[in-house]
Amino acid sequence: MILGTFIKQPADITDYDVEYQEWLPTGDSLAGSQVTVAPDTINIQAVHIVAQRVNIWLEGGEVGTTYKFTVNTTTTNGRVRQDEFRVKIKDY
Repeated sequence: MILGTFIKQPADITDYDVEYQEWLPTGDSLAGSQVTVAPDTINIQAVHIVAQRVNIWLEGGEVGTTYKFTVNTTTTNGRVRQDEFRVKIKDY
C-alpha cells in the first residue's frame, strides 16, 4: 500500500509511523519489520515495533531528493504486508 509523501528538512530528526491496527485480525500481532530506502543517502536511525505500528526514525537527507521507503512487515501468524512512503527533503 502506498502511504503518501512527506516533507522533511535536512536537519530534522523525526519519526514516521505505519499503522497496522485495521489490517491485523484479532489474535495476530506484529513480529518483525524490515525497512529499505532508495537512494540510500538518508539515515534510518531506528525501526521499532510499538503495539500495532512500526515506528521509523530518520535523520539527514539531501535537499531536493525524494526517498522511497519500503516497509516489509510480518506477523506472528505468518502474514506479510509491504507498504511504501516517500520523504522529500526540502530546505525552507
